[in-house]
Amino acid sequence: MQTAGISLLLDLYDCTSAALNNAEQLDQLFMDALQYAGFNSVEHLSHQFPIQGNTFITILSQSHAALHTWPEIGFVSVDIYSCGTPAEVKNALEVLRERLTQDLAARSTRVHFVERGLESPR
Repeated sequence: MQTAGISLLLDLYDCTSAALNNAEQLDQLFMDALQYAGFNSVEHLSHQFPIQGNTFITILSQSHAALHTWPEIGFVSVDIYSCGTPAEVKNALEVLRERLTQDLAARSTRVHFVERGLESPR
């Protein structure tokens, strides 16, 4: 069975970008990175926590994306699920990973690609 889609689980460590403490700038950066990678946002929701930290969730025409921040420790987690052919999706997710790593000035990253729907559990 061909994959139903691919998930990207991305952890960005030691991020030094000032955007981590600026919800508006971070939101724009995330939306720009998604668009740059070829994703199309159809609905968007964000929440700024009282002391610090933000969550952004975006419904994509391809599926969905989420970004969560912990500015106090310079950590950002990103979860994206996208439908499409595996090669195209992996390419787009890799472009997004590179862009966010650069834009958030992450010193290190951990990335996992997970192919979804490959086999039916029995």
